[in-house]
Amino acid sequence: MTDVAREVASVIAVLGVLALLVPIPRIPPTLRRALGLVAVVVAWIALVWTLLPSDLATDRLASPVGIGAVVVGVLVVAAIAYGAMRLVLAFPWVWFLLLGLALPFRIPVSLGSEQANLLVPLYAVIALGVLAWAYGRLTRRFGPDEDPTTPLDLPLGIFVGFVVLSSTWSADPEEAAVQTVFFYLPFTLLYLAVVAWWPKARALAILAATTIGLAVPIAVLALGQYATRDIFWNATLQQANIYSQFYRVNAVFFDPNILGRYLVIAMIGAVAIAWVSQNTRLIAGLWLATAILGVGLVVTFSRSSALMLLVALFLLSWRAFGAKRTAVVSAVAVGVVLVLALGTSQSVRDAATSTDRLEEVSEGRFGLVRGGLTIWRDEPVVGAGLGGFEPRFEETLTPTEQRRIRVVVSHNTPVTVLSEQGVVGFALFLVLLASAAAAMTRASWRTSGNDSWAIWTLQAIVAGIFVHALLYSALFEDPATWVLTASALAIAANARATVPEAAPADGEPPPELAPSAGSP
Repeated sequence: MTDVAREVASVIAVLGVLALLVPIPRIPPTLRRALGLVAVVVAWIALVWTLLPSDLATDRLASPVGIGAVVVGVLVVAAIAYGAMRLVLAFPWVWFLLLGLALPFRIPVSLGSEQANLLVPLYAVIALGVLAWAYGRLTRRFGPDEDPTTPLDLPLGIFVGFVVLSSTWSADPEEAAVQTVFFYLPFTLLYLAVVAWWPKARALAILAATTIGLAVPIAVLALGQYATRDIFWNATLQQANIYSQFYRVNAVFFDPNILGRYLVIAMIGAVAIAWVSQNTRLIAGLWLATAILGVGLVVTFSRSSALMLLVALFLLSWRAFGAKRTAVVSAVAVGVVLVLALGTSQSVRDAATSTDRLEEVSEGRFGLVRGGLTIWRDEPVVGAGLGGFEPRFEETLTPTEQRRIRVVVSHNTPVTVLSEQGVVGFALFLVLLASAAAAMTRASWRTSGNDSWAIWTLQAIVAGIFVHALLYSALFEDPATWVLTASALAIAANARATVPEAAPADGEPPPELAPSAGSP
């Protein structure tokens, strides 16, 4: 019965996502989005219900005291939500402040016998943003011309819809429901909420300030962990550090790699702001913050985060200094580093010349990729379904390998998509990536000054996250991907709404950046 309920709820969720993002002829956008929102909320509640232990509700409602506690709890939450909604309607910048503060924090939650670290504060912020926007539409505070739309709506809606639909044939229906409930449905609403609220607040400044302002103390906390050898949240990491050559830290995150990703996002933001700022004190403060963040990044020992930083800095340099100079300097720097590394480190030479050593250094990632390709060959068209990688990968292992291999979750997003969604889903994934890159690049070219620089910076960070996801995964599971992409497209839409668009002629280079301190 539970499996049937999940399949029905998943189909309703697909219809809701499509209604939210995909234009439907002869149906007004406002009505379409309203129906989509209702469908997504209903599907989300139904899927959550299937994930809860069967006796949870009966235990809570078994006595008058339990019923009274539930009623009081609902009333208190409703009162708080109403007050917060009125605050956001009066001061929209508050929502972006709460969003920036909530993004990094996960709360340990018990779901029956299962323990999970969930983005509970972020889910509350998403619900608040959607609720306030819906209330604003009902009370006619916002006109029908204010419906949030972006060039990415169609490919995003079709891809997310197909991914959620794959829950109906998933090799692990429960994991598919988990990913739908905690990632794809709420983050789709998050994307739309960012676009919708963006013109009503100084969103970019608030998000940048909260991200950098939070990242610095988080980096300091990471340094404190490294000094005291005290790890939070993750007992597995604490145990691994006993036998590892490097002591890795995680601060407020579960995994050092996600900590590294967050610090890199803040570092790139600080560098980009310092480049266009004329305020000497602000520039000095940002460089100090960058130094602290950099040291915090070092003690994560996250190679994927270091690579993300290099990619994002390369793209910033490309825009700031030009493609030729950036390419030459980068090639020389990479060459020098390779020569020094190969000449001074036996382990680097071994990794570069031995596939076994490279497999060991990569912590089994090549084996995970091979396993993902095996899954795809077995189910090439539509894959193993959302969440199906782990059970299918375990089936590819021998009994000895099942006892020896601890990591059975893919660390490569494209391979995960290919194995779980097949050729159909992977094609939709490629279309989404190409559409996102084209939309953000075009938006950066068609705006000017600081707006152009901001869009390019956000695109550089998203590109860095994608590279990070090639080694760690968590592309769509990271809310930063959705927020940064939505922010870039919202900046462009807001610029078009306030200034007549002057697209560059064929062959004409994009507008120059605004003059900045230290510009060549």
